[in-house]
Amino acid sequence: MGTIVELHQDPRVAEIEETTDLALFVRTSNEDLVTWNRQRIIDALVRETMVDLDTAEAISLEVEEFIFSSKISMVTAPLIRELVDSKLIERGLEKARIMHTRLGVPLYDVDQMIVHPNKENANVPHGPEATNLTLAEGIKKEYALLSVFSPRVGDAHMRGDIHLHDLGFIDRPYCSGQSLEYIKKFGLNLPNALSMAKPAKHPEVLLAHMVKFAAALQSNFAGAIGWDAVNLFFAPYLEGLSDREIKQLAQMMIFEFSQQAVARGGQAIFTDINLYWEIPRHFEGVPAIGPGGGYTGKTYSDYLPLAQKFVWLLFEVYKEGDGSGRPFFFPKPLVHITEKFFQTPGHQEFLNHICEVAGLKGNTYFVFDRGQTAKISECCRLSFKLEAQDLLDAHEPWRMRYCALQNVTVNLPRLAYQAEGNDTALFSKLAEGVEMAVEAHLQKRAFILKLLSLGERGPLSLLTMDRDGSPYLRLERATYLIGMVGLNELVQYHTG
Repeated sequence: MGTIVELHQDPRVAEIEETTDLALFVRTSNEDLVTWNRQRIIDALVRETMVDLDTAEAISLEVEEFIFSSKISMVTAPLIRELVDSKLIERGLEKARIMHTRLGVPLYDVDQMIVHPNKENANVPHGPEATNLTLAEGIKKEYALLSVFSPRVGDAHMRGDIHLHDLGFIDRPYCSGQSLEYIKKFGLNLPNALSMAKPAKHPEVLLAHMVKFAAALQSNFAGAIGWDAVNLFFAPYLEGLSDREIKQLAQMMIFEFSQQAVARGGQAIFTDINLYWEIPRHFEGVPAIGPGGGYTGKTYSDYLPLAQKFVWLLFEVYKEGDGSGRPFFFPKPLVHITEKFFQTPGHQEFLNHICEVAGLKGNTYFVFDRGQTAKISECCRLSFKLEAQDLLDAHEPWRMRYCALQNVTVNLPRLAYQAEGNDTALFSKLAEGVEMAVEAHLQKRAFILKLLSLGERGPLSLLTMDRDGSPYLRLERATYLIGMVGLNELVQYHTG
């Protein structure tokens, strides 16, 4: 990719000006200096585009002739590739040109990225690691639109008909929901890790495992890392601790996640913690896992007072803010409000407590689980109802692992503009937009399946690890998000 070709004049024939007497050398990205070899163009064309050998030979000759006759003092690999691509265009080989195209970033853009902060993502602080992330995202976005998605879907994104979220993270799912029970039961045993840890025996160690696993998961998902029923699953580790010690653990959890600005691109880990004042119906009667990964002999219903104390003290920490009193942005606390919530003693005081925090700091997220439903929230965009199989999994809660594979948004104001006030046209175009989103999901799913098929040797090895009889990522249970933007503007423009 970074090859530079230089023209050096042979000192023994310095008096001769003919271009045929110029020796062509190639400075490779491996810091070698090798002589020009036209065969490399032929090999690349055959390997990358599958054009016939005669065409590859002819193109290589034309490019070589141009370079020798141009008297250019230095030729870069991107220029050679562009020259080859222009020859493919001349021959009408558009598909081959796309397959042979080079992904990269202009020199000016790189200079701007290094000097100026990223304005697209408020969670990315400015620094060398952020620059690496932005550069990698730029190349992967190009790759996704050229190689993963069809021209029809890619063009729809480029036009603004739909928006494909997180194209820079095309090689991973969108967001995910985890269970603390997984690391409580199996410890921290990740593929390619230098060491493994047995199930935690102390709450501080469990917290450390949670933070490290979240950092590892962030490298395999594009969006939020959600944790289910955190105060409930921590409760068996809190027996015998004083209120002061439990609050210290709450402080550690919030500070550890809010200060993890050393992970991907220098970001803090985008983390959600699902919290309950009551025992959720699907966890009633479920045997509790305690220190060391073994069952405690109790059910989670027995740990309700400790779970309530932990969630109360978590919100005390949120209320106090950081060292200078500022709000914590991560982990985001998602409090589930169910019918059972209002039947649980102390709910009014707790509701006043978390609403005060919401008013002072803006931290609290409220998840309304209406109609006797049970939900899990994985990020600010995804909250889904637990079905019959999920409720069965709740008896072995380490199996409750979910993901949204991708997020696609339909641009509603654009549809209204195109419909020109015609109801039939509007709803037809809306259907087309949703169908386009579905098409994009199917294409992303096929790509992720290809990566997952490589198993623990592949790039998504963490998601293929099998500790309980199934891969960590349960793709058959994945959610596919279709969102919308501008409904109000659609109505205004369409109706006048």
